[in-house]
Amino acid sequence: MLTISSNHYEMIHFYNNLLNTIEEGFEYVVSSFTNLELTGGDRIFKDILAAFYHVDSTHKALHAVLQEERELVEEMEKFNEVILALDEESSIFSSLDTHQDFVKNQLFPAYLAWKESIQKQLEPYITH
Repeated sequence: MLTISSNHYEMIHFYNNLLNTIEEGFEYVVSSFTNLELTGGDRIFKDILAAFYHVDSTHKALHAVLQEERELVEEMEKFNEVILALDEESSIFSSLDTHQDFVKNQLFPAYLAWKESIQKQLEPYITH
């Protein structure tokens, strides 16, 4: 484990919190598909997409700080697979059912698998 500055520790901590917040957003969105009382699903999904941009842009800074942590850097780069799932699925907005199926069965599981893997790699820095 690298020794990092308090500023870098704080950045990693905020990054980790963002990943958890995105997961909570996905849980809300998926729940909104069947619970009609949850009316903000569309807005939260748009927020998730905006948060993806922030995750991706944070990777550049994290790469610079953690460049010696090869496995961690490689895991961060796997976020591109989550983004590519969005790019390849152009029909998600063609029908409500298709969109909901994509989010619930493809995008959220892909994000969750990546998130759990990256957080496992970040754990020594988060708990330090």
